[in-house]
Amino acid sequence: MDVRGTHFEIGEAHGRQAASEIAVSLATYRRMFQDMAGLDWDTARYEAERFKAAIEHVCPELLEEMAGIAQGADIDPLDVLVLNARSEIALTHAGGPIQPDGCSALSQRDSTSGAQWLAQNWDWKASQRDALICMTLRAPDKPAITMVTEAGIIGKIGFNEHGVGVCLNALRSQICKPKLPIHIMLRRVLESDGVEHALDMIDEVGVASPAHFLIADGSGQAAGVEVSPMGDSAMTPRHGRLCHTNHLIARHLPPGLEDFPREDSFTRLERLRALVADSEPSFESLRAHLSDEQGAPDAINRRENPDTPEGERMETLFTIVMNLSEKRAELSLGKPADHPEIITLSL
Repeated sequence: MDVRGTHFEIGEAHGRQAASEIAVSLATYRRMFQDMAGLDWDTARYEAERFKAAIEHVCPELLEEMAGIAQGADIDPLDVLVLNARSEIALTHAGGPIQPDGCSALSQRDSTSGAQWLAQNWDWKASQRDALICMTLRAPDKPAITMVTEAGIIGKIGFNEHGVGVCLNALRSQICKPKLPIHIMLRRVLESDGVEHALDMIDEVGVASPAHFLIADGSGQAAGVEVSPMGDSAMTPRHGRLCHTNHLIARHLPPGLEDFPREDSFTRLERLRALVADSEPSFESLRAHLSDEQGAPDAINRRENPDTPEGERMETLFTIVMNLSEKRAELSLGKPADHPEIITLSL
């Protein structure tokens, strides 16, 4: 999907062209909110309204885009806001910490050419496989953006025409404040012109719940930032490499910030660091790292684990490898170890 125009027009095209995928997203999260947090849809809508003022204050044009999605898909605008606050609703309102998106992400700079790479597996509920869409957005006075997202959600994982890219690792936490939802902030990162610009913007605005953003740009800058309503902890690469999974790793954390990681987050991080240390980045090498099945089924290439409670089962749904210096990426839907079709993206 390649759309241009005002934010409302972009949203309307998104809603119209992805109406069936948006219906999948709504069904997934209606079920998930109930199963994970005991929240019915009306309560989820009430929770989502808590974030409206922050979005209106910081980026009202993105509320317009969500209104366009609602019109295009013929749904209530508040339902679109629920999707864009789905992490805050699903992951922080349970009686206990529950399984986040189980992703493995890395940035790596080529020691010879200086090219900057960014890559990740996105692991989540199997039902969301049919809700994934790839979009290129061209709004006035904003950089063109190519991203892969869940239909109805206006910000996720991808890169822009300035070579700025972002990956996401969710964290298990019960912390939530009425600031910008994670996925809205991801969109703001994709509208920035460099890593420093993105970090300054995140620090100034603040996010509603904890997560990790891995941000890099084509000039070779990269940073991992563990964001939270209490403040942010930024990390720089060592030897040109930075890896992250689904637990806090920064040495200095804001007071009161805590997470509840699963054991496989530690083993995946250790394995990813070992793999990346032994090779230079390329589309082939990074995809091979993300295809690794050591520790299966809860490996970097994740398969559903039948021993895990049904509500916490997940699998790898897509893999993206980005060469930000060339503003080019390769995307595959499905588990990379199964050699799915590769889609080339460029700006």
